[in-house]
Amino acid sequence: AVLASEMVKLPVCMAMLAKDKGSVRAALSEVREKVFMNWRDTLLMGVPALCYCFQNTLFFVALSNLSATSYQLWSQSKTLTTALFFVFYIGGVLRPIQWFALALLSAGVGLVQYSDVSSGAAAAGMNPLIGVAAVLASSLLSGFANVYLEKMMKKSDASLWVRNIQLGLFSLPQTAAMTLTDLPKIAAHGLFVGFTPAVWLVVLLKALGGLIVAAVIKYADNILKTYATAVAIVLTCLLSIPLYGTIPSLAFMQGMALVVASILLYNTKPKQADVAKGTA
Repeated sequence: AVLASEMVKLPVCMAMLAKDKGSVRAALSEVREKVFMNWRDTLLMGVPALCYCFQNTLFFVALSNLSATSYQLWSQSKTLTTALFFVFYIGGVLRPIQWFALALLSAGVGLVQYSDVSSGAAAAGMNPLIGVAAVLASSLLSGFANVYLEKMMKKSDASLWVRNIQLGLFSLPQTAAMTLTDLPKIAAHGLFVGFTPAVWLVVLLKALGGLIVAAVIKYADNILKTYATAVAIVLTCLLSIPLYGTIPSLAFMQGMALVVASILLYNTKPKQADVAKGTA
């Protein structure tokens, strides 16, 4: 499904590029110039792709050594690592109250996800120290890759569609390599065995979701993307109440309250006196 979603992204990007440029020939010319002739710039897009590859490896290491609950809670550190890289790598500015809001966001999302996987327990043979180290390393890679991608998206005149094509050149081989373990099954039944209409819908949503995330990073920033992800998690849990008859736990309600409070705090406008101090 991951490979299929990456395969869907490329033709979508080419179609949108052709729409922007007015013709398929103009779109191909743009790809030739910006992706292949300007190959140094394309190589730079391999940095976040490589980070995401290592992050996926660390994900499996973490899950092999932590319970589901511990993983979900520790993984919220990526919110703060993203904020750190946002400030120190691309020069973003966060007020103290916004740092506090991001800490609340991490705690809130952690509680919401804790309520969903609180039955998870560590199995015998797990090494929590290795698991926590893998999660923290994954969070650092995630924060750096996201902020690096934001900088690449904004620093040049390359369009959103060109940037996604460049990224796809590196992500496609990685996702294709993931299918090697299922090679005998693929040889016997085909690459898309078991793909029902529902699965194809998920593939399409994942592909379009990836393009929307890239658009948010280009035209907004990673902090707003983090908030969008948090709101999506809360809304998913809320929708599960009428759809599956689940009863929200106290931890979920507390987590949702923290997420809402974080959103309100983060968007609090500074007082005029503080603005005057910042510009003095």
